[in-house]
Amino acid sequence: STSALRAAGFATDQLHVANPHASTCAALSAPPHSLEHVAHASAEEALASEQWRSRAFCAAYFDGCGGQAEPLIAMIRALFHERRAAAAALAPAVAVGFTLTRAEPGGASLGDREVAGLRA
Repeated sequence: STSALRAAGFATDQLHVANPHASTCAALSAPPHSLEHVAHASAEEALASEQWRSRAFCAAYFDGCGGQAEPLIAMIRALFHERRAAAAALAPAVAVGFTLTRAEPGGASLGDREVAGLRA
């Protein structure tokens, strides 16, 4: 996705990644990606941090590797949290994308989980 975003015209300093896995953060910070804004944290933690709280994003992409809607909803709510709004960190329009897999341990349908994410 880094290559696709760069090809679409995004500069490296516009790309921000939060990931709870140190090895993933290290790989994203190193060549060939060489991302400058990589937080070893969950999306919620990174968005609440001093460094990211006042940054206005025009788009966000959240990955739901575990297949459950609840973690995605928490990430979306963190993006639009009142602390970020108070810091004027909400752009006039924000595109939000997400991935859900079929690997949902509770058996909820993919359609129901997609709708839950869209309602957030």
